[in-house]
Amino acid sequence: MEFNIIPDEDALSKCAWCQNHISDDMEVFGVGTKLKPDVDLSEYESHCIQISLVSEEKPIYMMVTAQGSEAKKEGKDGLFLLCSIECSKKLKNVLAKEISIGKMFGTVHFE
Repeated sequence: MEFNIIPDEDALSKCAWCQNHISDDMEVFGVGTKLKPDVDLSEYESHCIQISLVSEEKPIYMMVTAQGSEAKKEGKDGLFLLCSIECSKKLKNVLAKEISIGKMFGTVHFE
C-alpha cells in the first residue's frame, strides 16, 4: 500500500471523513484504530497520511501514532479526527466493512 503524507496543518484542521474545516472552538470527535499485524506504517509515525479504503472510493486522513505516545500505549496505531457525530457514524460503518474485508484494520475504538 502506498500512502501520502498530509501536512500537519491540514490534518489537524480538517475532518478525516468530510474534509470540512475544524476550528479551535469546535467539539471534535476521535476514533482510534489498531492495524492488522502485517500492516507496517512505522515510516509514517507521527504524521498524517491520506489512505484509500477498499470499501469506499474516498480518501480519508489518518494520523499515525508515534512510539511512546499515550495513544500508542493504549493500543491505537491510527487516529481519525471528525467534526460531527454524523461523520463519526459514517466512518464507523465504513471501518466495520474494512475490518470484515481484512486488509488494513483490526479493531476500531470510538471515543
